[in-house]
Amino acid sequence: MIPQEIAEQLQRIASMEDFATRSAELTDAWSRAGGGVETIEPVLRFIEQHPTIDFGMPGPLVHFVEKFCGKGFEEKLMESVERKPMLLTVWMLNRVLNGTSAGPARRRLHEVMERVRDNQAADQNTVKLANCFLQRLAQ
Repeated sequence: MIPQEIAEQLQRIASMEDFATRSAELTDAWSRAGGGVETIEPVLRFIEQHPTIDFGMPGPLVHFVEKFCGKGFEEKLMESVERKPMLLTVWMLNRVLNGTSAGPARRRLHEVMERVRDNQAADQNTVKLANCFLQRLAQ
């Protein structure tokens, strides 16, 4: 699959009321077409560009890209959070952190979460969420 094609498909459903249903249909189609790690970047960029969409909890897009944990997902997610932290991507980062053992990978994820606090692209609610996660991690 071509990342540009994925981005265009997501744009076509962005304003639909039944976004979660439509995104589930898209992710099913991507799975049938053999979509892989090339889907991660356009999905994360779409999330960054559409802060008001109800993606679901966590929603089909998150479930789809999380299938690629250990295959490049974590790196792309950290890049997204560094670029433009969003409530959903910070929440995803926390999920990855919770599933990562102590060591360099966990420290790096934790550092990315810490940098959300100083990221000018982060809104107030995203910073609050990152702080909440960081407090829980410190316990």
